[in-house]
Amino acid sequence: MKYLKLCSLLAIFTCFSAIAQPPVPVLGVCAKLSDAHLVKQAGYQFIQPTVGEVVKPLQPDTSYVIAENISNPEVDIDVINVFIPGSIKTTGPEVDEDRTLDYAKTVFERAHQLKIRLIVFGSGASRMVPEGFSHDTAFEQFVSVSKKLAALAAKYDIVLALESQNKLECNFLNTVAECIKVARAVNHPNFRICVDIYHMMRENEPARVIMDGGPLVYHCDIGEKETRSAPGVAGDDFRPYFKAFQKIGYKGKIALECRFKDMERELPLAMKTIRSQWAEAAKKDK
Repeated sequence: MKYLKLCSLLAIFTCFSAIAQPPVPVLGVCAKLSDAHLVKQAGYQFIQPTVGEVVKPLQPDTSYVIAENISNPEVDIDVINVFIPGSIKTTGPEVDEDRTLDYAKTVFERAHQLKIRLIVFGSGASRMVPEGFSHDTAFEQFVSVSKKLAALAAKYDIVLALESQNKLECNFLNTVAECIKVARAVNHPNFRICVDIYHMMRENEPARVIMDGGPLVYHCDIGEKETRSAPGVAGDDFRPYFKAFQKIGYKGKIALECRFKDMERELPLAMKTIRSQWAEAAKKDK
């Protein structure tokens, strides 16, 4: 009888532990649609291609056609990135909000048609602050256009997720902390944050900043620090970042945004690494 009670208690404890441990987020890959078969083969659940590849916003409506691999993809297209091209400025003396919004309207209309609900807003070339231009003014410009973009995105049931970019790629909004400041100034439910762990590591930004963002944190991209290799290639430790995600009750997804040398080999390694480190982070400090 005592043995049966002990077994029952162990079973209950095991069940509770499994429930208490935060599940690994849905995993996807930033890749071209031509690599969708490799993404699917490796067991990932979505692909994250570029705005330009999927919705072709610079093409007029008269010549825009939804390609077969977009309307019937091998894996879900849940997210698209590289939102605004460098030819359309969101800071500096060449800012034209009307042009930006016209472009965004085309993106949102076509994304909505394809049931895409999230767009990562990195666009470093667009937001690059010209030399000698005031960064305070650039911040005001960027917040102003972002408020209008968020309101427009809401009409199409789309969320924009602002992404920081390290100083080697852009000279504005280099940290998640700065992106949080923008998101709070925009103050709109359709304007959120994409935490790119690669950029955080390049800027030596501590993982606790993710907790500062809390409910603003909506999406995550990941790659290793030195060469943006896939998780597991160089052996980077993502556990502090994963722990921070777990502490805020993160419900979003994680997309590999990496420079692959051998995608077929590296995709399974990355999945194994993320799952393993996520589980280790969940156990840490319990």
